[in-house]
Amino acid sequence: MASKFESSIQRGCDFIHDFSCSPCEENGFNTEADHYCTQCTKYYCQNCVLKHDVLYQKHAVLGRKDVKKWEAAPGAVDALERCGMHPGEALKLVCADHDQLCCHVCVAVDHRQCSKIHPIPDVAKGIQRNIEFQQIPKKIAELEKQFELMKEARMKNTTSLKKTRAAISDELKTIRKKINDIIDKIERATLQDVDGIIAKLEKNIKKDIETCDKMTIELQNMIAAVQTKSKSSESKSYIAYRKSQDMISRANDHLRGISVIECYNVTFQANNLIEELLSAVKTFGAIEEQTVMTKQRKDPLFDPNHVFSVAEYKKYNVKMSDDKGECDILGICELPSGEFVIADWNNCKVKLLDKEYRVLDHCDVPEYQRDVCHIDGNEVAVCVDSGYADRRGLYFINATKGKLVYTSKLSFTHRCYAAAHHGGQLYISSGNALYVYTMSGQKVKMLYEDKFGGMTVRKCGISNDGKTIYITNSGKHKLITLDNKGNKLDLLTDPDMKHPTGVHVTPAGHVFVCCKDSNTVLQVDKDGKKKLATLARKEDGLNLPQELFFSSRTSSLIVGGWNGTLLVIKLI
Repeated sequence: MASKFESSIQRGCDFIHDFSCSPCEENGFNTEADHYCTQCTKYYCQNCVLKHDVLYQKHAVLGRKDVKKWEAAPGAVDALERCGMHPGEALKLVCADHDQLCCHVCVAVDHRQCSKIHPIPDVAKGIQRNIEFQQIPKKIAELEKQFELMKEARMKNTTSLKKTRAAISDELKTIRKKINDIIDKIERATLQDVDGIIAKLEKNIKKDIETCDKMTIELQNMIAAVQTKSKSSESKSYIAYRKSQDMISRANDHLRGISVIECYNVTFQANNLIEELLSAVKTFGAIEEQTVMTKQRKDPLFDPNHVFSVAEYKKYNVKMSDDKGECDILGICELPSGEFVIADWNNCKVKLLDKEYRVLDHCDVPEYQRDVCHIDGNEVAVCVDSGYADRRGLYFINATKGKLVYTSKLSFTHRCYAAAHHGGQLYISSGNALYVYTMSGQKVKMLYEDKFGGMTVRKCGISNDGKTIYITNSGKHKLITLDNKGNKLDLLTDPDMKHPTGVHVTPAGHVFVCCKDSNTVLQVDKDGKKKLATLARKEDGLNLPQELFFSSRTSSLIVGGWNGTLLVIKLI
């Protein structure tokens, strides 16, 4: 098995260049071009350009810094005819097996095993008389018209949003006036209380002043009487003496009664509850963004907030007669054709299934294949975490007419547990870190790392817009949510989330997780904050689930684990 793969790898190891040296190519060599001659309209490597410059000293030769001018130069490959994978090469062939346009580099590298490779001139005969070809301008015009109508609708939408803003502003002013009126009423009531208390105290003060005036007059009269009587008989003096004593005693009583109160005062203790209540309120009301979906988008598949329920469970046996043991399915993905590719770890096989989950073909791979992800078209990538470093890596396989064909391999310096493909980049899990690579195998960055707690980065799922990444942390029984810069947004734990393994995100943003030790399949909200539903348990047929995939075509979750069967959960 190893020797077969070694020979396949050797055949697939040709270098792919955007621009190949024209003289080298004519002599059967594949050399990257460093120069372009605008007069010769040919590409040259560093060696060949020296010979060219000797013969054609006056030719204008462009270097790599002017590579954009290469493509625009006369004689360069026209943009329409340029290969998307190899921009320096012209599209000259068609692979009928893959229904793809190809340049000669595509054929040499990716379509060696294909049996139906045709020159474009042969396939193109009569195309201009083809009705579909003749209708292309009309179809494009209709699409342009639809985009213009959509643009107009969006511009009207912008105007309506501005009107909404003005209406909300007017409503806020009305609310503010009501609040001001309430506060004015409270202020008036408070001042009325103050006025009532002060009026009462002023009345007491007035009474005390009147008592003081009255006693002063009486005391003055008494003094005058005593002084007059002191010059008359002793009897009259005695009477004046006794009355003055009574007057003095009564005056002291009044004075003591008044002097008990030093002064009258009013204090104010603010009611802080009003301020606290207002401080706790952040806005005058809830502001919510609303996205009105078109009628066809009201399907649960397109509603990111829809919580699914289960319609039925079905089991499908994927064990082959020559399997050495029970199937342990660690990877599942779906092809555009509706066929499925699964990675059977225990039997060292990648299996191709039809739409009814019947095994069509298999491809032997080195031991310990951990995951499989869809790349593009009929191409998938299988993660192999072999104990042998030379076998470890990402194996690319094409599914063509019910057959699996190995094409190429990428190797890494770290472990290779799981892979995801998004936006032309590969996301590779090493078990405790998540790396980002280009499709050619160049490392872009390490996005996230957690070295503590066993298998901290098991698998990852990526939202359709690429802004949110979900990671299953099996060792700590958590689902980690990151942004696309690697910043941790949230983490989720739940009694039903024991040893989470697989995670899958649908195009609409639904998030599904399967958990090995708790034997559960969960739906999680798109923010990764809470569990929305437990969709399956052991009694429903789960047996140590390792991976899951949601098929929008059938609205079904396909769950793989350790029992030789797939559990297909029909959701509604």
